[in-house]
Amino acid sequence: MAALFLYSITAIILLSSIAWYFARRRKTWFDWDWLLCTLPTAIWFALVTRGIGSQNQDQIIELAYITGLIPTVFTLRVFILDKLFKNAKRNSIFIFAICMATPIIFRFYPPSFIN
Repeated sequence: MAALFLYSITAIILLSSIAWYFARRRKTWFDWDWLLCTLPTAIWFALVTRGIGSQNQDQIIELAYITGLIPTVFTLRVFILDKLFKNAKRNSIFIFAICMATPIIFRFYPPSFIN
């Protein structure tokens, strides 16, 4: 399980690195953007180890989905939302809230493609 955690964090960092570079360059980088690497994955692992939600082999698909969702949403924020809506701080908080709620929603209501 620890290896999966490290692999998912590494994948999130690598997939988000270009967006992070441009966000820092445009001065739309905030301190909580670093938490997007670890916190949603840590929440998911905490819920899984506590036995919350369905406990079967299909839960690994949830982790893969979360690992892919975080860089995708962050990249969309940096390259699209920040250009459409000029308030980068509000956009960042919105994306942060979505990424924090995703593991909790997945544990209580697994997506239909998993069942």
